[in-house]
Amino acid sequence: MSSSAVTSEAILFFDHRGISKSMLYSDFEAILDGMVGVPEFADKEVRGAYCVVNGQLKVRGLVLFTIDFDEDGMADTTWNVPLRHLVEHAAQGPDMGAGPVRLACRSQCPVAWHQDQLWDPGMKPGANDFIAIRDTIYDRGSKMGLELDDDMEPPSIAPPVLGAQEVPAAPAVKADEEARKKDDEERVRLARIIKELRLRVQTLENSQSEEAAKLRYSAQQKEEILNAQIEKVMGQFKALKSQNGALREQNESLKAQVLSLNQSLEEQSRRSENQGSELEVLTEQYKLALEQRLEEERARLAEQIHAKEMDVLNRDDLIGELREEVTALKRNQAKEANSGAQKVLEKLEELGLSFIAFHPGAGHISIPANQIAGYMENPVAFAARKCLVTEDHYRAWLAHYENPVCQVGIGQDGQACGKRVIRVEVPNQFKPGVSDCNANRCPNCRNDSAIDNVLRFR
Repeated sequence: MSSSAVTSEAILFFDHRGISKSMLYSDFEAILDGMVGVPEFADKEVRGAYCVVNGQLKVRGLVLFTIDFDEDGMADTTWNVPLRHLVEHAAQGPDMGAGPVRLACRSQCPVAWHQDQLWDPGMKPGANDFIAIRDTIYDRGSKMGLELDDDMEPPSIAPPVLGAQEVPAAPAVKADEEARKKDDEERVRLARIIKELRLRVQTLENSQSEEAAKLRYSAQQKEEILNAQIEKVMGQFKALKSQNGALREQNESLKAQVLSLNQSLEEQSRRSENQGSELEVLTEQYKLALEQRLEEERARLAEQIHAKEMDVLNRDDLIGELREEVTALKRNQAKEANSGAQKVLEKLEELGLSFIAFHPGAGHISIPANQIAGYMENPVAFAARKCLVTEDHYRAWLAHYENPVCQVGIGQDGQACGKRVIRVEVPNQFKPGVSDCNANRCPNCRNDSAIDNVLRFR
């Protein structure tokens, strides 16, 4: 197929069913400038594909990106993925009809800090994103307004006419040339297939790693929430148990008083037997009055217990509300205090500056201007979210990363072992109590002679 000097730029958007919207790049620029919105994308993160297309409607370059839209369907004003720069420096991808395309996606991104804003294509049979993009461009290209060559079909080639000076090649030489040509074409085809398979394997590995990290992160969050709830319930249980003990002591004291009174009455009854029925009536009346008093006291104590339980619950709710109000006040104060600085940061971002920070485990992180305040408030928590781990987990890993030694206590004083262990480079692969334990040197661990060889080698 002959190459075409005519090129156009198109944008395709995807949803769960496939390609849902297509437009020229100039229309996409109007969306980025806030001139128009896309109501069907309101409050969503949308997958998009930037396509460089030749005059024969064949895709020559691809950048698979994501972009957020607000609740009004307007594009994120901080979005700044350099699509043209990425496609110019991208590695090769599959052949989509005009030779291998230049492909920038999450698995092969030429600019590392834009990797989080890209996505990997699906290449399953029947759900291949490359095929969907190829067919959509070819079907809708002319309607979208993409530039076309004057002649869409390749020109027919007339058979060569042999002149008086031309001598036909020997059949054996021609057969050898054709065989070599077929071998070269087969090698090129196999090389392309191998590259496509490698890309597919890499995208699948990245997808599985991200899913596993998200599951671990979710499990850690749930575990921390459950632990906090258990501690709260245990505190309430201990308080109620203490109150119950006090009430039991009061009840025992009342029983002792009743027993003492009964004994006193019995003694008086023995001394006054001749008074007969009158004393018995008085005794019975006294017992009834005493039992009634005891019943009233029990009811009063039960009401007190119930009231205290409600006070505990109401106090916890009030504390939670007050904490939320304090947090909101602090956030508003910080927002007002940083409004001037935020405007300066947004102005710098509009001038093309990017804010990048480095954290172990997370690497170089691109920080949008609207997230600078949150980053400055707690950089460690910001880095932990990028690594898909909790802040406590990230801090534990960071201590291990900076000083990889065994933390198992030995001896009577419980001092840490302190021997070197193998350092875990990735935060979400670090397991507290396991990764920071030297199994070869601690009496509480199994013997493992392999770690000495690894540490000696390192």
